[in-house]
Amino acid sequence: MADINKDWINPEKVKYFELEEFVDKIKLDSRIYELLSETDDLFEDYIKHLSKIYDNDLDSLIYDWLDQGIKEQLFSNEIENHRIYFKDMANSDLFFEKLSINHERIKRIHKFVCEKGTTHTEIVGDYRRDKATVGTKINGEYIVYWNGVEAEDIKKFMDNFIKIYKTNSVKEIYNNPFLKAALVHLLFVRIHPFGDGNGRTTRIIQNIAFTNGINKIYGSNLKLSPLNISQGITVTKLDYVDILNRIHFNLEYDNNELINAWFRYMLYRYQDQIYFQQSRFSKIDRKLENYLKRKTPNIDQNAEKMKIKKLFL
Repeated sequence: MADINKDWINPEKVKYFELEEFVDKIKLDSRIYELLSETDDLFEDYIKHLSKIYDNDLDSLIYDWLDQGIKEQLFSNEIENHRIYFKDMANSDLFFEKLSINHERIKRIHKFVCEKGTTHTEIVGDYRRDKATVGTKINGEYIVYWNGVEAEDIKKFMDNFIKIYKTNSVKEIYNNPFLKAALVHLLFVRIHPFGDGNGRTTRIIQNIAFTNGINKIYGSNLKLSPLNISQGITVTKLDYVDILNRIHFNLEYDNNELINAWFRYMLYRYQDQIYFQQSRFSKIDRKLENYLKRKTPNIDQNAEKMKIKKLFL
């Protein structure tokens, strides 16, 4: 059996600290800015192509795209462990109807993923009341990589988390959707507010944060995340846990290099997903061409546009 990576072993208890101070200590390196520029350009092209599709009022095509998006969002490896139908999602504000976050909504999301899926905790839909550790069993011995925050400090940490989620700032880490979503993911996982289901809950909240950021930049009103990197995280799970586990969740340790590695990892996952979505455009374009051939001049374009916007906006 391979030796344990000693850099992962960080079992000290987490003492309460202000998350804003933790975030303020982060200094983005030059590679992050390069990747951000690349990712922003890729996403801009992706959004332009989607906009072209939507502008043609392709109701049947949009239904197809929405159906595929829901499958990727809700069925993608481990983000949900159960089946949910569009009508259930459409009739609920649990996911993307509202893009704000508060304690009650976070607990509702956790309750949803745990009640419908698999869970190993007795407390569902509420913050844990016991300690939480992240580790693995080696030769019958449980090795603790790191501890979640103390149960009595969860509310204070989550107050800070919600404040950071709502923060609008000129700093890239707050106003760039890719970095903000990655930051939200990192903070939530390391707080580890629930006894189980933290990963599934984190990925949903990350997607909500990303959707919220995209809407602010593009003036859109999306209700479904235009990108979902859950599958990419699962495929690269060893890299994910290696980077995440190395980060010390305190103010004393210099985490800058490690957190920049985390942002690089997440930006690469977003790029991977953009490339995957772009690979589907040839099929979409063929449908677009076939649709335009079938169109008749009698279609009320404004009526069709309003009908479609009601589905998405």
